[in-house]
Amino acid sequence: MGSHRTLPTRRPSDIPLGDDTGVVPFVLWSTWRSGTSWLMERLNKHPAVGSYGEILRVLPPSVTGWSEWPPGAQDRPFYTAYLRERGLVDSLLGPHTHLFRYLDYVYAPRRNLRAIGFKLMYDQVRPYPHVLAYLRWRNVRVLHLIRENLLDLVLSRKANAFRKRANVWSTEEREFIRPCLNTRTLIAELTRLEWERRVARLATRLSLLPVHEVSYEDLLDSDSRLDPILAFLGVRRDAGTDLSPTIVKLAPFSHRDGIANFDEVDQCLQGTRFHAFLRP
Repeated sequence: MGSHRTLPTRRPSDIPLGDDTGVVPFVLWSTWRSGTSWLMERLNKHPAVGSYGEILRVLPPSVTGWSEWPPGAQDRPFYTAYLRERGLVDSLLGPHTHLFRYLDYVYAPRRNLRAIGFKLMYDQVRPYPHVLAYLRWRNVRVLHLIRENLLDLVLSRKANAFRKRANVWSTEEREFIRPCLNTRTLIAELTRLEWERRVARLATRLSLLPVHEVSYEDLLDSDSRLDPILAFLGVRRDAGTDLSPTIVKLAPFSHRDGIANFDEVDQCLQGTRFHAFLRP
């Protein structure tokens, strides 16, 4: 979710979107620990792209600030902070009746941006199901990021529970975590993640929205895979535009190095379709 700062005393104006703003609105549709921060940071380095984090994430009462990540995101609050400024956070209907106005505010033209988007996790649709109606109404483009290796997804989530920070920007901050996976529930967990991804794909198809799906692994494999994403967002990369990430990869490539009970996991996955995910 990134760091936060205290809410300013000013009240940002609600800027409505016109019929033709010249801005391409998009969402980065995914599930957590899929590389969304890594990709959003890269997109945000493009001068014509404004990227935001999980702005629909419900904040605890102790958090009262605006996101300071990625750079430039300080000009728009989290939705919870937006509601608190207006005294609506405890209202039963406030979070639902003001969502469209808030998203108009997020997508409002500014800073010569040609594309503006935020991270929308699968489970964040649950408290705000009408966000899908907004996406359809505004014809928002959906950039669907998947992590093909579901075992990496499980491992990343498990390791993240033991880390002080979800993302780091220097090797000195990196923590080496070698978790032990529960082999009694591992196959069920992988199956659930597989089903969750199918549902997410079906939801995008049924929405009739423009969708571009890309895998985290493909983006790691080749920098050129970023160019079709930029084209999908209506921008292009000039020769001098540096979109290289600064977020440091936390997990080792080898699962033998990254999983404490590697042999048990290997035996557990033998004979299943998930065994191909294992990198010894």
